[in-house]
Amino acid sequence: MAKWLEVFYDLVFVAAILLFTSAAMHEHGGGVLWIVSVFSLAWWIWFETTVAANQFHLVDFAHRLLLLAQMVIIVLMAMEARLTVAKESTYIVGEYALLLFTVAIIGWRASRARDAQEAAYGASMAKSNVLGAVGFLAACFAPEVGRLVIGAVVMALLVTASMRRLKALEPFSAVHEEHLVERMAAFTLIVCGETFIKVAITVSHASLGSVDLVSMVVDFFLVLAIFSSYFGDFPSAGLNQRRLGLWTGLHLVAQIAIASTAAGITKVVVNDLSDTIPDDEILLLTAPFVILLIAFAGLDLCTRRRPIGALLRVRLLGALAYGVVGVAAWKIPFVHYVEAIPLLAVVAIIEAVAVGRVEATTTVFRAEQLETGLPV
Repeated sequence: MAKWLEVFYDLVFVAAILLFTSAAMHEHGGGVLWIVSVFSLAWWIWFETTVAANQFHLVDFAHRLLLLAQMVIIVLMAMEARLTVAKESTYIVGEYALLLFTVAIIGWRASRARDAQEAAYGASMAKSNVLGAVGFLAACFAPEVGRLVIGAVVMALLVTASMRRLKALEPFSAVHEEHLVERMAAFTLIVCGETFIKVAITVSHASLGSVDLVSMVVDFFLVLAIFSSYFGDFPSAGLNQRRLGLWTGLHLVAQIAIASTAAGITKVVVNDLSDTIPDDEILLLTAPFVILLIAFAGLDLCTRRRPIGALLRVRLLGALAYGVVGVAAWKIPFVHYVEAIPLLAVVAIIEAVAVGRVEATTTVFRAEQLETGLPV
């Protein structure tokens, strides 16, 4: 039941990510940053709820109702993200307060556990999220700038408190660690699938010319390469629990970067072949790939795979190659946006193959072996 409940919960993020991606396609600069921020808020609710479910195995009817409430509110926030760009964020801030209250209730229910450590974790979770919810409710009555500042401060405090709680649980049991790694991998898989779905939906409304078909096929290869690069490494590499906070943050960065690639590729689909796409737009497509591989390199530092030097070199060289393609399409007159997309696919495939070859020469150590000071 726990496994299927988690799959059901993840379904809402398929719809939410599609809404966030669609909103980001029509925005620039501050608008994109706002949409990414709202997505990050929703993602944090997913993470906190997932960690609690992983630790306490909550599956009863009351827990399902709490998850249903979260799903409804998250979809509402995704729908409102674009509407609130450069406008008041009162509704989103108020809705997020409700989400934090649901997380607090989950913590309160967990605080009744028989195990003293788990009960303390649940009580701390309930307390911090109630205070966070009160902070967001208070922000609703502040001016817009004050509202954003209060929200940022409250989130910083919530994230800090959550990481401290997780530190208190170290070391995780092997089962809990494996499940947490699997859940993060499952969410990454959702984001990968959403990337192709977004391009396919856009193509279905286009003229379906040769450029559209090429873009869709290339997107297949890009998503496959990202999938292979991630799943050939991280799910089996374990987690260095001392770097849990970095591991968590880098996953958020990587998932945002993966979702951002869809917005860049669909620019070709929504434009006719005869239309001119500004050369600097290629930077908006290549930047997510550069950020993605840098995030992957950081994630390699958070695993128990050794040695990782060769993996880091492959990741960073791949990021450099993406950057070179972007700059070339930006600066070289006869290389344009349309030509750059297949080049990105080539870089992605080479990087994924190289990661697979290097990964075969490494070993994943047990958690206790990392404490002995083995060379990295």
